[in-house]
Amino acid sequence: MSDHTYRVRGRTVATAATAGHAIAALWNPHTTKRITVLEFGLFKTAVGTAADAIELRRSTATGTVGSTVTPLIQQSDERHVAPVSGALLHLAAYSVQPTLETVGLFGWVAAAVAASGIIYPTGGITLPPASGLVISQVAATIWPVSEVYFRWTD
Repeated sequence: MSDHTYRVRGRTVATAATAGHAIAALWNPHTTKRITVLEFGLFKTAVGTAADAIELRRSTATGTVGSTVTPLIQQSDERHVAPVSGALLHLAAYSVQPTLETVGLFGWVAAAVAASGIIYPTGGITLPPASGLVISQVAATIWPVSEVYFRWTD
């Protein structure tokens, strides 16, 4: 693991009522560097539905994302350097969905109330170069606007 830990956060938009739609993702655009995701969190800012569920899945292509947050030196725990990997937070709405691996890593059902969410320590999920980690909805329901964050080492 690296000595440099980073955190990035952002606000999503409501998704389309489409099963498997990406809510947010951490993308590693580097051509040779691996990063390790230590934790992620997702919290609804509005009421959802009883069928709200998310899945954490790896991605092999970014798709076309509606907005991106580029982490800076301020997102470094040590305030030492910006992420060498160039890691990016992708937020919905995607006009073209990312390419997701078939098998999910983790799933969770959310309460149908505002402020429900999850903080999930991953135990260290490594993202090879040109890959990502996507939080996607499971059911064909509209996932509400949410606050999301990822913490990783670079």
